[in-house]
Order: sequence, then C-alpha cells, then structure tokens
Amino acid sequence: MKNEILHSEAYFCKNCHAPLSSEHEYCYACGAKKIDSRLDLKLVFQEFSTIFLNIDNTFLKTFTTLFKAPEKVIDGYINGVRKRYLNVISYFTIGLTLAGFQIFFLRKFYPESLELPGLSDKAGQILIFNSIYDYYSLISILLIPVYALIAKLSFFNRKKYNYTEHLVVMGYVSSQYTMISAILLVFAAIFGGNFYFIGNILNLFFMLFAAYCYKRLLNLSLSQLLLNILLFIGITFIVLLAVVIITALIIVATGAGEAFQHSV
Repeated sequence: MKNEILHSEAYFCKNCHAPLSSEHEYCYACGAKKIDSRLDLKLVFQEFSTIFLNIDNTFLKTFTTLFKAPEKVIDGYINGVRKRYLNVISYFTIGLTLAGFQIFFLRKFYPESLELPGLSDKAGQILIFNSIYDYYSLISILLIPVYALIAKLSFFNRKKYNYTEHLVVMGYVSSQYTMISAILLVFAAIFGGNFYFIGNILNLFFMLFAAYCYKRLLNLSLSQLLLNILLFIGITFIVLLAVVIITALIIVATGAGEAFQHSV
C-alpha cells in the first residue's frame, strides 16, 4: 500500500508525516483528515460543526448520554473506552471554555447581574470581581480533587472506585454542571437574574446530579443511596461554606472589604 502511495501524487500527513496519495481523505496511519487548502472561515465553520453540531459527534453523544446513562460514559472511560465518548480532560476543557465565556459575557454586557446584595459602591464591586473571577478557571480546576475526596468519603462503604477514578467521575459531573450552569446563568442575566442567587439554586442541581450519577454507577437503590446522599450534601455544604469564608478573606486582603464597609 505504501508503495502505491509513493508512486502516485505524493502528499505527507501533516500530523504523522506518513506518505499519502491525493485520493485519500484521511491518513491511513493516524486517521487525521487530510487538509491541503488554506485556512478560511468556511473551513473553521466546517471544523466547528463537525465537532459540536453534528448529531453523531462525540460531544453531543457524551452530553446526552451523561443525562440518560452516565455509567456508559464514565465507566466506559475508566474501563478503557476512549473513542465512543469524549475523554474527561477534553470534556472538562470544553466546560472551562464555556465558563470563561460566561464570565466574560456577564462582566462585559451584564455587570449588574454580578452585583452582591447590599454592595452599592462600584469600586468595591470591581475589586471583588477582580479577586474572584480572574481566577475562576483555576478555582474550577482545584475543586475537582476536593469533590472527588468528598465523594470518596461519602461513599466510603462502596469500594468500586479508587480516588483517581472518583476524579474521573467528578470531572465528568462537574463539566456537565458547568456547561448547563454557564448557559442558564447567561440567559438569567439577560432577563434580569442575579448571578449569585441563580448560582446557589444551581448548586442544588449539581449535588442532585452527582447523586444521580453515583446511584447509577454503583447500582444503588434509593434506600441505599439516602445515607450517602446526606453525607455528600453535608460535606459539600461544609466545603462550600469554607470557600465562601476563603473568598471573604481574599476580598478583605485585596481591600474590597473596606469598600464594602463604606458602602453600607
């Protein structure tokens, strides 16, 4: 096969440098699509639609299956299935991208949706925004190991997953939550909703969705799940409270606390 390729119009794969003929649309060695034209908007749109808008693409399949049967995505990845659904790193990256766009959009066009109740001083608001949102992606990444630890503690009586596998579970769960909340918070802001008020409601969805996923992953009955859910919600509440306290300390340390005191 390689000899036939070499004797036809030569073309080398830009990914793995394998020799191809002009008749091939995909590389026989690595599977990459052959691209021999200059980059333009049409090509970019085609790439985008192939990844995100095609009904058979792995992103949409991963997104819908995580609602219908999360064990197929999560257990599949843990047990070595890599092509059928998006891997957890790629999925989490998409979630972070949407979250980043959400924060940019709200700060740019709907800053009033980010106002804290009782804080009227604009300078104080800006300081708070800079303290929290500039590190939004980093905070999201750091929360995954924390959530995985919470899950490990909450399901202490279930030995199916080790800590690393809980990281995979919470990576998918958090990514799904991030995508849904990013879209809903943008629409809520457009219609006059408050980021913090809506966000706290959506935190309940996160906990319920995590419980739903673990119920299916561990094949638990409702009675078996009840204790674990209470533990998960209780530990998560403590963690979220700690995050609020740490955030408040950051606000004070950056000087936003003084602005808040002058505004009330």
